[in-house]
Amino acid sequence: MVETLSIDEPQPSQLYLSRRKLDGVLSWFDPDEPDYDPLPVIELDGEWVLIDGHTRAFVASLAGAEELRVVHDTDDHPREVYRRCVGWCREAGITGVAGLHGQLVSEGAYQRLWVDRCQRVAREEG
Repeated sequence: MVETLSIDEPQPSQLYLSRRKLDGVLSWFDPDEPDYDPLPVIELDGEWVLIDGHTRAFVASLAGAEELRVVHDTDDHPREVYRRCVGWCREAGITGVAGLHGQLVSEGAYQRLWVDRCQRVAREEG
């Protein structure tokens, strides 16, 4: 079921944004009539955590959106991995979508700084 959350409410679980992904979203996102698939969130330790769609959320914020379309993802996600990712975000001062401003990196840096790091944690927790 699609719901809405204040754009400031969901806690990001990602430290960086990929320039390639941003370019892709900007190519189709209509700021006058935003139409995007709902962003998946999970409830983690009593708060909503964005688990995917960080680039779409960021572009919505650039367009001045006050709310995000979200869906509560009930799949069995690796909660400990997400806890660690959220911890990294908080340590970096990223406590909402606006915190992703200044976190845009090249595709190579995104792979090295974020994807590889998450994969290491997933292996440790798995």
